[in-house]
Amino acid sequence: MNVKNTQFVKFVFNYIKPKIKLFIISFLFLIGLSLISLLPPYVTKLAFDEGIMMKNLSILTKYVLMLVVIYILKSTFNYLSSALFTIVSQNTLLEIKKDLTNHIIKLPLEFFSNSESGYIVSRFGEVDSLSPLFSMQSFKLILSIFEFIGAMIIMFLMNVKLTLILVLIIPVFYLITKTFENAFGKLTSQTMEKAATFHGKFQQSVSGVEEIKRMNLEDKETEKINKINKDYVKSSIKYSILLSVGSEVIILLSSIVSVLLLYIGGKGVLQESLSIGTYMAFVGYFGKLYAPVINWNLSMFTFKPAFVALDRIKNFFLKYPQESETSDKIKINEINMIEMKNVTFSYPDGKETVLNNFNLKAKRGDKLLLKGPNGSGKSTIIRLILGLYDNYDGEILINSIDLKKLSKRSLRSRISIVSQKIFLFNDTIENNIKIAGDVSEEKYETALKKSGLKQFVDNLPLKDKTLVGENGIKLSGGEIQKVAIARALIKSDSSDLFIFDEAAAHLDKETKELIKSFIDTELCEKICIIIDHSDYFTDICNRTINLMLKSNNWSEQNV
Repeated sequence: MNVKNTQFVKFVFNYIKPKIKLFIISFLFLIGLSLISLLPPYVTKLAFDEGIMMKNLSILTKYVLMLVVIYILKSTFNYLSSALFTIVSQNTLLEIKKDLTNHIIKLPLEFFSNSESGYIVSRFGEVDSLSPLFSMQSFKLILSIFEFIGAMIIMFLMNVKLTLILVLIIPVFYLITKTFENAFGKLTSQTMEKAATFHGKFQQSVSGVEEIKRMNLEDKETEKINKINKDYVKSSIKYSILLSVGSEVIILLSSIVSVLLLYIGGKGVLQESLSIGTYMAFVGYFGKLYAPVINWNLSMFTFKPAFVALDRIKNFFLKYPQESETSDKIKINEINMIEMKNVTFSYPDGKETVLNNFNLKAKRGDKLLLKGPNGSGKSTIIRLILGLYDNYDGEILINSIDLKKLSKRSLRSRISIVSQKIFLFNDTIENNIKIAGDVSEEKYETALKKSGLKQFVDNLPLKDKTLVGENGIKLSGGEIQKVAIARALIKSDSSDLFIFDEAAAHLDKETKELIKSFIDTELCEKICIIIDHSDYFTDICNRTINLMLKSNNWSEQNV
């Protein structure tokens, strides 16, 4: 067994193990089903030879009743095994999705920066392609080996020559399958990739539809989407044609073999070297002998997508390590000081250095204003303080402790952010504000007032139960910013560091004054980092850091 097969078996077993009892019960029903399935052809032979040919109605009646009982048992076992395997396989897929979801959400920001959200979602959907691995069909394939052996033994006992002819044709099926296997695997991977690319592009266009309309780019964007979709459809057509050709070749060969059985068996009956009952039994057992052969070969077309999907999932989602949150990480209950010492940083896919020997120090009560053109590293400083990137040179210290040794969860729980790029869920205004957890009504009402949202919410027909739409599409830019401010206000007691990233960019003067007053009075004992292009907050900040583009130079000014 090669390494890939070993990894596959290990992966499957890890998810089967917790449900092993249900799998065993389901498997036992399948064994019973397989044993029962071997009986009808032989009982049919007896009905012909001992009943019909001997003109014995009582014997014929006995075997007919026996067949009825066998078919009832067969249907019962088939239903029970099918129901159990459906329950087990769907719950197994659910566990895989839960594990993968947990892994994805905990991946570093680098992963999400390098992939479109629609592409990620499409790749996640490939998990459904794993379902055949845990289905009744996969276990039936295993059991079909025993049916094959059982049928072959019975057939050899009835007629060695005819059985030998049928068995010697079987290797041809294997050769046909191997001819198609590599091409089918490669085409499966290409089709999945093109599907993911299409869904990624389509979702990106839907998310940015407002900007597309503003810039009158509907036709151009539609052309791009249609081109990608056309490539996906072409690949899907090739995939379907190859699947159809491969399947039909195998089925055609099995049909030719059945015709060969008709000729040789019929000839034997005419020459009286084979009884009609034996021929009928051979016809019945032919399915038991060749069904496993056909199914094993056709399973390549069923299971190959699952193997390809498993490789793609591992190579895409699992190549990035999760953000480490091990037990040895130090948890903090407060932030008293932040310090960046000679920090140099470049994004993983970037060639230019964003920060070069950057220094920053802030303690409780400090209000820092970060200024500089776009691309000078202002937002990067925030991401580094949040621990979103670890691939920097120099030191970042929180309470004099190396950031890399800290629990990121405990760190981020002490930080409130009002970002220019705030994300809103398609939920109510209330739930978007209370997203961090339960909060008292008094605290919530205070946050509405101080953020400037109170009057706006009171004028809505559904008040704060109004849905904001996907990413706040039903709200204006200023209203979205106010929701972000309300979120931060709710965390004011549990946060030590407040970050305002262009928080006042879309607000009216009155709301700006509310924010300014909030920072100056209620956050006087907190650390505040304010990113702003204007000089609006200069008078409440005790230090200003000016960042410069490309030169990676910076200067600090005490006020």
